[in-house]
Formats: sequence, structure tokens, C-alpha cells
Amino acid sequence: MSSSTPGGPWVVGLDVGGSGSRLLARRLPAAAGSGAGTDDVALSGRPVAIGPTGSDAADVVRDLLDALRAAVPALAADGVAAAAVGATGLASLVRDPAELHAALRTGLPPAAGPAVDGDPSVRPGPRTAVAADALTAHLGALGGRPGAVVAVGTGAIALGTDLRTVWHRVDGWGHLLGDLGSGSWIGAQGLRAAVAAHDGRDSGGSPALLAAAVARFGPVPSWPGQLYTRPDRAQVLASFTPDVAAAARADDTVARQVLAGAGTHLATTLAAALVDDVPPLAAATGGVLGIGPLLTDAFRARLAVLRPDVALVDPAGTPLDGALHLAARLATEPGSVVGHAPWLTLGDPAAPPTAGPPTALPPGAPGTAPHPTTAEETP
Repeated sequence: MSSSTPGGPWVVGLDVGGSGSRLLARRLPAAAGSGAGTDDVALSGRPVAIGPTGSDAADVVRDLLDALRAAVPALAADGVAAAAVGATGLASLVRDPAELHAALRTGLPPAAGPAVDGDPSVRPGPRTAVAADALTAHLGALGGRPGAVVAVGTGAIALGTDLRTVWHRVDGWGHLLGDLGSGSWIGAQGLRAAVAAHDGRDSGGSPALLAAAVARFGPVPSWPGQLYTRPDRAQVLASFTPDVAAAARADDTVARQVLAGAGTHLATTLAAALVDDVPPLAAATGGVLGIGPLLTDAFRARLAVLRPDVALVDPAGTPLDGALHLAARLATEPGSVVGHAPWLTLGDPAAPPTAGPPTALPPGAPGTAPHPTTAEETP
């Protein structure tokens, strides 16, 4: 709960993904230092849904900001200096990053600042950043250092970057084309094993997974209708992952093979992200890793074979921490944060909050500065 005592402006970070969404708001002095502030406000919301027109991430952001304004009455008086969102599917499923910028600017009160065009009634809105969730996961896990990070939730994506000129993506192609080793992949593999047992095949089936799947989804013939018609199909598949993990812990051979396979896939994805000019520093982050050694042992073993030179470190923070870090940098050192589409686009802080959404500019386009050349100057 936030204090009602007037204070400095706030910074806001949002993490919007396939497994859910989260928001963290912090008063700027605390954000500029180390550790959590006493006025921190944390909220959670629903996951994004994917429909015929793409992701509804902007609607998720608007819902979270509505909840924030209701939870923090002081926000209207204190204002927001900067906000950043990390969104899943930014490069492929989000219709336009400008829609997310607009949601941030219209949903958050501006902090005190100079008037716009000499009109004292119009104040600039908060600075805004819209980033791929792989970037905010990277910033959170490695604390702003260059290297490679694989983020594993409903989907799976890795980003290898020197935070200057090299930005190499691996996977993140969705549950139909990739996301190998992710929650949706594990759930789908578990359901395939359940169907194999239902059909009586002589290999690949798991009666334990069949029993668990029937308990969760009902009779097998109903599964196609439940899955193929759902816009949140990836999340439904991922919802079976805890059952696969439970069966594996009960020594089901097929379930254990699925988890080991997930770990192997994730290591292969991470190794592929460590291209030339990316330092051999890596981390893995995401809720699926909470399954534990049945998955992570295979992950570590495979990565050690593929890249024995790599230092694999525990994540320093979460993707939400990465989003808040980015917002704080925008608020305190805005000149050090430069757009690099599609990974990161920046809103126009001089435009009134009611103005039209900003336009995302590619690297090197007029109106953008070159990407920073030192890690200390990057988000």
C-alpha cells in the first residue's frame, strides 16, 4: 500500500506476458537507489490473449494502469516521470508499439515539468519505453550487462546482445512454430503422451499423464474442441505443465523425458544466442525453471557441452525488475536510453498526453540517436 504523504514522482514498470501481467510502481528517489522503496506498489493482471488482429497487450496495460490509479490516490498529485513495458510478441503479434505508448501516456498522470509550447495548462506526459519482453528479461537477469538470456514462461525466447550493435534473437516463434522447452511446449508434449496412451500405442504413451489430463480437461475426444478454438491456446497448453512435473517427480519415465528434453532445448536456444561479439555471460529466467533439477540439470549439462566457456549466473532480477530499471533510466538519465527497434521504442515526452500515439522509429532513422557504444550507457 502506498503512503499518502506527498513525495517525488513515480516510475512504473510493467511485464505483460502469456502467463500473466505484473506492474511495479516506485517513487523516483527509491528507484534511483538500490533496493525496494517503502512506497512500492505491486499489482497483477491477466495474460495477453492472441486473436485474429494480434495481441491485446494494450488492453492489458490499460487495465493495470486503471488498477494503479485506484490503488494509489497520491499518483495524481505526484505524477509519473517515466514508464516502461516489456511485452511478449512485440515484434510479431503486437499490432503497433505506438498503441502501447499511447496507453501508458493516457493512463498515467504527468509529473511536474515545463509547460508544452508555453501553455501552462499542458504538461508533458511521462517518458515511455516499449520493449520486447526478451529485453526486459535480459536487463533484469544480467542487471544491464551484455550477454545472453533465455526467458522461459508460456513461451521461450533468448536474446544475445552486446547492448551496442549486436542484437540476436533465438526462438520466441510461438507454440506452433517454436517456443521449444517452454511451458506450452512441455504441456503439449505431455498431452501428446496422454493421447498416445489413450490410443494404445506401443511407445511414447504415459498412463499417468493420461489420467492427469483427463482430470484436468475431461474426455480425450473433447480436447481438440477445447484447444483448437481458443485464442489463449498456448496458455491452456502451459496449464498442463504442473501435471507433467508432478508425474515426473513420481518417476513417470515419459514425463521425466519431457522435462529433460525441455532443458536440452533451452540450452540449445541459449547457446545459439551467444553469437560473436556477445560476451560469454548467460542466465536463464522464468517460472518454468522452478520445476527444478528434473529440467535444470539437463539444461546445465547441455549448455556445458555446447559452450563450456560460458559463465552461467543466477538471474539478478526478474523481467519486471528489468522494466522498472528501464523506466528509472528514462527518468534519471534519458539521454542514455536510445531506441533500437524492434527491441525498444521510445515515446515523445514533449507531446501532450492527449496527443496521438508516437511513431516507432528504426535504428538510425531521423529523430533517433545512434545506439550507445558502451554498456554503461545502455538500458
